[in-house]
Amino acid sequence: MNPIVTISGGGIIGNYISSRLSKNNIESIVIEKSTEEAENKNYIRTLTLNSFSKKLIDDLGIQIPLAKIKKINVFDGEGTGKINFSSSEVGEDNLSYVAFFDELQHELNKKAYQRIIHGVQIKDISEDSNTNSLNVLLSDQEIVNTKFVAGCDGRKSKVAEISSFKEITGNYHQTAITFTAKCSLKEVNLAYQIFSEKGIFAIMPLPANNTDSTHTIVWSVNDKRLVNSDINNYVHKNIAFFEKQLFTKIEISSDILSFKLFNHHVKEYMTGSIVLIGDAAHSIHPLAGQGINLGFADADAFCEEIIKGYEKSNNINQKLVLKRYEIRRKNMNLLMLKSMDFFVNLFRSENLYIKLLRNFGLSSVNKNQFLKRFFINHASGKNKI
Repeated sequence: MNPIVTISGGGIIGNYISSRLSKNNIESIVIEKSTEEAENKNYIRTLTLNSFSKKLIDDLGIQIPLAKIKKINVFDGEGTGKINFSSSEVGEDNLSYVAFFDELQHELNKKAYQRIIHGVQIKDISEDSNTNSLNVLLSDQEIVNTKFVAGCDGRKSKVAEISSFKEITGNYHQTAITFTAKCSLKEVNLAYQIFSEKGIFAIMPLPANNTDSTHTIVWSVNDKRLVNSDINNYVHKNIAFFEKQLFTKIEISSDILSFKLFNHHVKEYMTGSIVLIGDAAHSIHPLAGQGINLGFADADAFCEEIIKGYEKSNNINQKLVLKRYEIRRKNMNLLMLKSMDFFVNLFRSENLYIKLLRNFGLSSVNKNQFLKRFFINHASGKNKI
């Protein structure tokens, strides 16, 4: 096999890249370590896509059920600070879209299916100086000769490990909890985010194949609050606090999933003809639901640079192409990571003066249309480089 691009990881981002490159007649393969099995859709885990990410999947002809979010109300559950975002403030139809993770994964998997090799993973990568390419040794001992290797294999990236990328990690000491629930909120296309000592609580509408009363909840809780309580007990014991904030009964309608929260980023995104993309290069707190959107922005920039390079010549400078991708994405991603870390630290602080400051800050931003438009444009993916 001699593809132009060899992609490690058959998740959402890896399959998107393969399909985008195929659409532009650039050959790729996807190396996926999991075996091909019947998919088990639990309809619990969700993703929040901004307008830019939605356009990327639209351009591939991917059609999945989506819930539209036109307004987001953010407030401090233990104070008076609040900020309200509306799509009308920036002349958009919607602020974002909620999708089921399983739905998007399934459709992108179908789109890239013929290019996916299941049940193997990359074992080693070496340079072939005679052909200015890379030899990729797979776990089944087959060798792939390729121009680029793209690590899209998540936070524990095998490509990053093999290529010795330097990683900086952080621990939020929080657990993310997610489940679906039935409740009656005032507006169908409205999402809420509540900050409190009981955690960061977000509630959003679900896609159209569910009733309007079913919502998804993503709840980040400090680990110290879970020391003497298991997660299910904590949820059932503390959900009443948010019911009072939202003036509605919240009836849990699914299993409760949870995972520990960490962040990480690599110092460099590329070395030679090897590159890291999406969660392999960076991960952030789910506070603003931007993790998947950063991954799509990475994927778009990578594809653009590869496509532009091959439009000019078949004999492209691989290192230059990847350096352009790195320049476009690294600082933007780091800025988002630092911003999320700032907000997480601000809203989990129990210091009285910090609480007063954050209440004042939320209310002040809510009154400043320039700042509100800036935040909305950034979150929607309009600030594209």
